[in-house]
Amino acid sequence: MKDKQSVAVYGLGNMGYLVAQRIATRFPVKVADLNTAQVERAQAEFGATALRQPQDAADVDIVVLSLPSPAISQAILRELGPVLRKGSIVVETSTVNPDDMHASAKLLAPYGIGIIDASVMAGVAQMAAGKAMLLMGGDPAHIAACQEVLDAIAPKQIYFGATGTGAAAKVINNAVAHAVMVVVAEAGAMATATGVSCEKLIGLLADPQMGLHRPLTHRYAERIVNGDYSGGMPLDAARKDSVLALQLAQTAGVPLFAIQGSHSVYEMAAVAGYGRDDYAAIAKLWADWGKPTVPAAKG
Repeated sequence: MKDKQSVAVYGLGNMGYLVAQRIATRFPVKVADLNTAQVERAQAEFGATALRQPQDAADVDIVVLSLPSPAISQAILRELGPVLRKGSIVVETSTVNPDDMHASAKLLAPYGIGIIDASVMAGVAQMAAGKAMLLMGGDPAHIAACQEVLDAIAPKQIYFGATGTGAAAKVINNAVAHAVMVVVAEAGAMATATGVSCEKLIGLLADPQMGLHRPLTHRYAERIVNGDYSGGMPLDAARKDSVLALQLAQTAGVPLFAIQGSHSVYEMAAVAGYGRDDYAAIAKLWADWGKPTVPAAKG
């Protein structure tokens, strides 16, 4: 590759524009978007060159995608594959699934073009402030080849492994966030209906030793990872607490969805004979179903 890598950014939405802007502080950038006003803005604000047709990307070393759907990413790659130089790298920053990454890699392989996932973990404000994070997967050699461009996008990076693992990590993180959002809304409705101060509830749940943190930092990270279910709070006691929560919501007339659904897991775990184990033992159900929550111990 050339001493000064040339970068093309496809997609100038709220996030993609900032990605291109950050890259432009270190590298010459070409940009493409259906919104011509955004392209013209990029030209005016950070000297970007407009990509009018696929052939305009023939001399770029790195293509960065920031697009609204996997289908759009793959449509762009079908056009770019025959045009890009052998050895160039595609950086997928869009939110996609591992299967999408593998499909994109298959599209590019005949042309000798690599691809990595570098999923953006940030809001627009965080990206603008240089506080974004990238969750990455792919061939380490491909990542090394575009490391300086990745550094320009976000200084904080986590490498997860093979192609698609960074994308999977973002989807999992988002799934947790969205599910917890439902639980928090339900908790707020229960608090409001029963006269509990919402401000004090926020303080309670935010405490590192309380509801939102401990399932991850203690029960998953310490108990489930280590297969330690002895002692602690018995699953039967957690199931009893879950019943009380359902009764409270019913009395207060609060509709529940996530909390109601999670109760079913405790019922199943109790039936499976895990009632006297620490309630992290709900994880045993997934092992019973052939999808363990942590990899099998080696040795």
